[in-house]
Amino acid sequence: MKRKKQLFFFLIVFSLIAVFLFIPKVKTYVYDAFNPFLTGLEILSQKIETTFLLFEEKEKLIEENKKLTEKLEILKAEIVSLKFLELENHRLREIAKFSKFFEGYDYVSAKIIGYSPDNWSSIVFINAGEKNGIKVGDIVVFNGLLFGMISETGRFISKVLLISDRNFKITARTRKTREIVFYQGYSPKKGILKLANPEQDIRVGDIVETASIDGSYPEGIPIGKISSVEYEEGEFFKRVYVSININPYSTEYVVVIKRKQLGEENI
Repeated sequence: MKRKKQLFFFLIVFSLIAVFLFIPKVKTYVYDAFNPFLTGLEILSQKIETTFLLFEEKEKLIEENKKLTEKLEILKAEIVSLKFLELENHRLREIAKFSKFFEGYDYVSAKIIGYSPDNWSSIVFINAGEKNGIKVGDIVVFNGLLFGMISETGRFISKVLLISDRNFKITARTRKTREIVFYQGYSPKKGILKLANPEQDIRVGDIVETASIDGSYPEGIPIGKISSVEYEEGEFFKRVYVSININPYSTEYVVVIKRKQLGEENI
């Protein structure tokens, strides 16, 4: 029985092959019947191949974009570094430009590295100290203007008392009359002149500058401009306020002018 079934199946297959091979019309019908399916398979294959190519291209683009981004960041860092060096060179050139006013005095440039931890005093710290020959009382200048005075020194660091601090005092004069007065700090943007006689012709807008009696520090370093003059009849001195223009938070480099000791020869 089993052999009969196998023989019957073989005859059917053989008949179909014979029909397909020897009857062209049947062959055409078969092609026509399966053509949409075969066409669909070909289109699907092309789409799959295209998709894989797109994914592969996308991965390449992502990798190239990553490398370009890294290069761009490196270039940005180099540009920032160059700009910083350019700015630092400019500031150092400005310091060198004002050095001609300090002829006969030793000086050293320094960088501000810290600020006062409280709001009751105006103090900054610089990265120069006793190793650089700095002493208490040395004058500190920024951009050609009086900035402060060394109040404490360490081996490598010094403390600078700003001209805005109430503890800051220095001999001064008005540029117009050249009469000696004493400047004292008062507030972040203001100072005050002490011992200004009523007879002194001090007016708003006059420039106040350093006046060294013993020659221990340079004369003529600008401190500020007179902003107001007050006087009441019978008082011994005028109340003269000085507008100052220093901002320690926007200052990076300063010049420390070393004071000459009494008896030291002025060059």
